[in-house]
Amino acid sequence: MSLGRTPRPLVLKNWQILWMMRLFPPLLFNRIRLESLSPDLMHCRVRIAHSFINRNLQGSVFGGTLFSALDPFLPVMMWQIFARRGQKLESWLKKAEIDYLKPSSTTMMIDFRLTEGDIQEAEHSLVQKGKFEKWLPAEAIDQHGVVCVQARLLVNLRTYKGHSAHF
Repeated sequence: MSLGRTPRPLVLKNWQILWMMRLFPPLLFNRIRLESLSPDLMHCRVRIAHSFINRNLQGSVFGGTLFSALDPFLPVMMWQIFARRGQKLESWLKKAEIDYLKPSSTTMMIDFRLTEGDIQEAEHSLVQKGKFEKWLPAEAIDQHGVVCVQARLLVNLRTYKGHSAHF
């Protein structure tokens, strides 16, 4: 690699993201599954299966399982949106504020959505400051349509500095 030249970003196809996230052990063993991913990466649906593996003594899904389901998806979506635009970024969830509203003893779904405004705002901030942070909402909804978890997720992006996970 020559000096002064940013390496090309790793661009993954949607099926690669689906399978990587489905086989990632912290998600797999918590029964968290990426069900769908839109072609433009602006929406994904995650299922948290209720099972004996991820339930607590009261029979509801562990809070840690719920946090695991909220953690990786928005940063991965944004990372790949910008990779497809030729930008190599570091992306992670910096902070989460989670309100556990109701215990759930059923399978739950989480829809993660980004807007074109979110992407434009990130793009502008990355050009101006080299970094971007934004709080984005998410909800876990049980099979009866009841919101069991409301979360605010602080997604952090910054231009590639050469020391992330070697992607």
